[in-house]
Amino acid sequence: MCRICPDAKILLFGIFPRGEGKNDPVFGAPIAEINAGIAKLDDGVNVFYCDITGELLEKDGTLSREIMPDLLHPSAKGYEIWATAIRPYVEKFVK
Repeated sequence: MCRICPDAKILLFGIFPRGEGKNDPVFGAPIAEINAGIAKLDDGVNVFYCDITGELLEKDGTLSREIMPDLLHPSAKGYEIWATAIRPYVEKFVK
């Protein structure tokens, strides 16, 4: 906890999916494992975890170039998805 701002709220996002798909060594399991570790930091009071992997992937589990054209960085549509995920936290904690 921060001594300077003890009531600060921290929103941690899971690492976004990246890569070509299930055959890509960084796709899937490695990211899920890291995200599971990040999720443990959520204390429900000051630190909150949000994983939007499901919103970024297609129904077949692949990453769309419409959402991440280079399979790493979000497009405008990807940023819209991210912003939508942030909104409830902002509305809850910024008054």
